[in-house]
Amino acid sequence: MDTSRKKIHKDKDAEPTEFEETFAQALFDLENTNQYFKAELQDLYINSAVQMDVSGNRKAVVIYVPYRLRKAFCKVHLRLVRELEKKFSGKDVVLLATRRILRPPKKGFAV
Repeated sequence: MDTSRKKIHKDKDAEPTEFEETFAQALFDLENTNQYFKAELQDLYINSAVQMDVSGNRKAVVIYVPYRLRKAFCKVHLRLVRELEKKFSGKDVVLLATRRILRPPKKGFAV
């Protein structure tokens, strides 16, 4: 499980949840078994993964990725979502970029 821990980076050294660990393991397995994803997913990781209830009895998996990696995830988005929906059958997979909003600089400070 240590090798799949590379696929998830939490803020402030928080421990990943059980669902996030299973998702990171699925991402790691996908990277090792599929030749296309081996090169594409090598440097990519996620911030968190959440399972949500959608209208009715449907469920969705929301994956938060770092904003600076969004373009790399966009390159493999279609195939990655398709493969992850196979692994998590009956659930929709959505990728979202996480942004950190910084406070504007105070007056008098040089930026």
